[in-house]
Amino acid sequence: MKKLTLYGIFLCIVILISGCQEGRISEDESKRISEMEKKSILIKTESKKFREVLQSKPVTFLLLGIDSRGEEKSRTDSILVAQYDAINRTLKLASLMRDSYVKIPGQEQYDKLNQAYFIGGEDLLIQTIKDNFNMDIDYAVTIDFEGFIQVMDLIVPDGLTVHVKKEMIDDMNLSMKPGFHSLHGEDLLKYVRFRHDEESDFGRVRRQQEVLLQIKEKIYKEMTTLEGFAKLPNIVDTALQYVESDLKVSEILTLGSTMFLQPIEKVETIRIPVSGGFTNQTYPHAGAVLELDFSKNKEALMNFFSEPKAVNE
Repeated sequence: MKKLTLYGIFLCIVILISGCQEGRISEDESKRISEMEKKSILIKTESKKFREVLQSKPVTFLLLGIDSRGEEKSRTDSILVAQYDAINRTLKLASLMRDSYVKIPGQEQYDKLNQAYFIGGEDLLIQTIKDNFNMDIDYAVTIDFEGFIQVMDLIVPDGLTVHVKKEMIDDMNLSMKPGFHSLHGEDLLKYVRFRHDEESDFGRVRRQQEVLLQIKEKIYKEMTTLEGFAKLPNIVDTALQYVESDLKVSEILTLGSTMFLQPIEKVETIRIPVSGGFTNQTYPHAGAVLELDFSKNKEALMNFFSEPKAVNE
């Protein structure tokens, strides 16, 4: 995984604009332009290939929020699988609860799902999800606490309106009364992480999905105008300072343009484990866990992510 930047693309544009006047291109500038042209061709090729992928099948992303403030090792605070189907214009979100008791490859004992990330990062977590739930992941996106705050303030500067309960206010020392409030970066982080009430982690998962859907709506309202769409490269460039992903810059921009031209019309969500698909258990090495009925949960995921017939069939 690596952090990405659009700096190279913008640098290419600047060089081509400023250096291509007749008789003013030095040998060094000519070499730089040649290299930039090669990169530009590569970017176009990558974009074309990714666009073809988006038009041929749903693409699945693993979205991870990690409980890190710079530590070398950390655990995943939230684990979501998002599937975008450009053909049918759908977005499906599956929240995998971090305390799900699963078999982690290479480990003798079952353990919590978020322990996989602590042991072996994204690669091991992806393999754990594949082995336990029969799910293939195409790309992964990871953000830590500080990144979440910065990105939220970037893409939703006016905040998100959510219902804040008294328990949250007391637990997180928020200066407000119970009710609906517009929360920004740091307070939004507290909102999606809160779990000290009767809903526990189940409420946290629900709020994570709630916030994601609100963000999607706000971005879509912005991106449905040409002026808003023109801001996409700058938003992506800034956001990727705080996010790690194996998506290439060209793929991110292609994904954004595809969603602009083929906007999401239907959103579905699911939580794993499903109701009636687990029992609460405690083990000395893992603590309190959700012991899964794998048959029931894998069937639920298979039905949830099953591909509908293409709209033109």
